[in-house]
Amino acid sequence: MKNNYLCIIQARISSTRLPGKVLKKVNGITLLEYEIKRVKKSKKIDKIVIATSDKKVDDIIERFCKKISINCFRGSEEDVLDRYYQCTLKYPKFKNIIRVTGDCPLIDSKVIDKVLVFFEKGKYDYASNVLEETYPDGMDIEVFSKPALEDAARNAMLLSEREHVTLYIRNNKKFKKGSIKAKKDYSGFRLTVDNQDDLAIIRFLIKNTEPNANFLDYISLLTKNPKIMLKNMHIIRNEGLLKSLKEDKIVKIF
Repeated sequence: MKNNYLCIIQARISSTRLPGKVLKKVNGITLLEYEIKRVKKSKKIDKIVIATSDKKVDDIIERFCKKISINCFRGSEEDVLDRYYQCTLKYPKFKNIIRVTGDCPLIDSKVIDKVLVFFEKGKYDYASNVLEETYPDGMDIEVFSKPALEDAARNAMLLSEREHVTLYIRNNKKFKKGSIKAKKDYSGFRLTVDNQDDLAIIRFLIKNTEPNANFLDYISLLTKNPKIMLKNMHIIRNEGLLKSLKEDKIVKIF
């Protein structure tokens, strides 16, 4: 079915630990372009949009999108939930939204499609592979219906819920939710880019695997190179989310 899945990749230049990480290059190609190419391998995604902030610093993201002929939407820097919602209003034909973050250059299209098939079969409002984390960090896929996103955008009141797009949906019992698990627990592996150690590992993996490598290929290569593998395994997963929850407050009053 066409117009079924709109994939929105959130990306911006500002980053506390590694500024400009999405436009860092490996073999002359930006990490964001690597990610887009891998998302395009999905058999079920109908359209991809990069959603960045409306701040001047992110003009470079918009220029990058024009250069590679990918759609770009600009919205609130801090209220990422509203950024997603406003983006969907520009593409009203799409029924379901896929959320991917721009720091996952090795995202696995087969994992994406597995989540989407699960979402369809279960007739869920929200499905992912993160409610119980068994996939490596950097393989996070979330899909949700447009009505669920609209509900969240209208009713989410907490800072954490505005900053983290799906938190309101995940925490609310009125939505039907489900999550897939990997065959083994690979959650200790990091295939994302948050700091220099992550970047070193991503560069190693890109340079030493085929373009169509899947997440198990990356894990296999890392386990054969333990010194490299251990470079970033000490980093806490979802550190940004934990910080938001610790500093949470009501930011939207109706």
